[in-house]
Amino acid sequence: MSTDFSENAQHAINYALSLFGEQDVNYFLLNSYFLTHNTPEMLISLEDILHEQSEKGLRKNLINIKNDHQSLAIETISSFGEPVVAIKRVVKDRGIDLVVMGSRGRSALSETFFGSNTADLVRRITQPILIVPLHYAVKPPGKIVFATDLIRVDDLEDMEPMLLLARKFKSEIIIVNVTGEHSDLKVRNALKRLDFNNHFKGINYRFEVVRNVDTLEGINEFIDNELADMLVLSPKEYPSFKGMFHKSVTKKIIQRTEIPILVI
Repeated sequence: MSTDFSENAQHAINYALSLFGEQDVNYFLLNSYFLTHNTPEMLISLEDILHEQSEKGLRKNLINIKNDHQSLAIETISSFGEPVVAIKRVVKDRGIDLVVMGSRGRSALSETFFGSNTADLVRRITQPILIVPLHYAVKPPGKIVFATDLIRVDDLEDMEPMLLLARKFKSEIIIVNVTGEHSDLKVRNALKRLDFNNHFKGINYRFEVVRNVDTLEGINEFIDNELADMLVLSPKEYPSFKGMFHKSVTKKIIQRTEIPILVI
C-alpha cells in the first residue's frame, strides 16, 4: 500500500483493509521520498530530514491502523527514490501480489502523480494494481465490470485476483466487450474457445457487448448504467488499451471513473 500520508492515500488503505481483512494477509505500508533540484552539498542533510519525516509519518499511520486492526500483519517501509522506482523495488524484493494506490477521482485529480506515475507503474510491473478514488464509499464490490477483448485472450489465468474478490463477496462479474463492429461472430467464437464455466465456477457472471467506437466512452457509460462497484482492466489483452496507460489517457480514465479500478 503506497502512501504519501494524504487523505486519498488513507482512503485507499481503508478500502484495501476492508476488502482483504486481517487473516492470511501480509501488508506493507510504503512511503517514498526523493530530492529535486538540489546542489550536492545539500543532498545529505535534506535526505536525512526527509527520511526522518517519512519514518515519523509511517509510525503515526501505523498506530492509527493498528487501533482498528489489532491483529493485522503489517510492516512499514521508508524508501528513498521516486514513487514508481520505490514501488517497483519493493514489489520485487518482497514478492508483492497487489499494489494499492489512491486517487482523487473527478473532484481534484493530481496532475503529477496520477498522470505520469500510475501510467508508468502499469507499464513497469506485472503485478495487479488497485486504484481507489477518494470519494468512493468503502463497501464490498457487489458488481464487477471486466472490460476485455475476448478475441485476444489466450487463457483466463490472469483473472484470479478478480475471481478471488468475486468469490469472497459473492459478486456478479459482467464481462464486457466494447466494439465498433456490428457482428458478434468473433466474440461468440472466443466464448466457445475459452473455458469460462471452469474458471468462473461458482461465480455469477454474464456477457455483454457494447457498441461504441470509443472504448473508454463505452466502458464509462456501461459502468454508470450498471451502477458497478469495480472496473477491471487488462491492458495486455485489450488492444484498445495499448495506449490507455499513456499519461494523458490514464488521467482521463481516472478522472471519469468514480469506482475502484483493478488493473490485472
